Amino acid sequence: MVCKNKKIFWFPKISAVKLFLVTALAILPSTTLLVPAKSNAQVSDYQSRARFSGEWTVEQILSELKPMQKLGRKPKYCQGAFFAPCVCPNDVNRSIQYRPAVTECDGNAAVILSGRYLNSFSAVVRDGENRDRWPREGMNGCSAFERDVLALNKCSAFKAQKVLNVASGSRKAKVHCLGASGYSSLFRGVTRITVKLADSPNSSNDPLARLCLRHPTRALN
Repeated sequence: MVCKNKKIFWFPKISAVKLFLVTALAILPSTTLLVPAKSNAQVSDYQSRARFSGEWTVEQILSELKPMQKLGRKPKYCQGAFFAPCVCPNDVNRSIQYRPAVTECDGNAAVILSGRYLNSFSAVVRDGENRDRWPREGMNGCSAFERDVLALNKCSAFKAQKVLNVASGSRKAKVHCLGASGYSSLFRGVTRITVKLADSPNSSNDPLARLCLRHPTRALN
């Protein structure tokens, strides 16, 4: 079943560009996928095949969802030399996952959010220079205005091109399909994920979660 909902949000005293961006994100293609629950043996087989092939399916991703862990301490932070540090890979909450290639994302990389992060506003990846707009010249035929002023998702390989709402039994997640494969040259410099927990139209200080990746070709959680 494919669900496409178009919503226009109006906030007082916000710029036209900010309003356009909120609306553009609201109408990202959104698809709902219901996956039959699998036996433990099938789950193990799916996980093994994903590790072997380097590409995951939604079924495999759902099979790998883990309960939220409690560290019992504050998480450790990494990569803080030039930009705000991100949570070190070993301490990233299990409700946030990354896969370098997902079949239902046309083989592109994806950020998967579940649990307390399920309804986050957006998810992107960033490179070592903290850029979420790449390649520099844009993609998908974007104009300079769409790329540099509106910063549309379709112009960047690091941003979500579509979001899949997936479920199997009690397991639910949103798969934020990015614009290129984690194995591609475009992702060579990717080092972290940024999750915008909520959008604050009247503020430039949106609540963010910054999570470090081990490598753009390696799965996280």
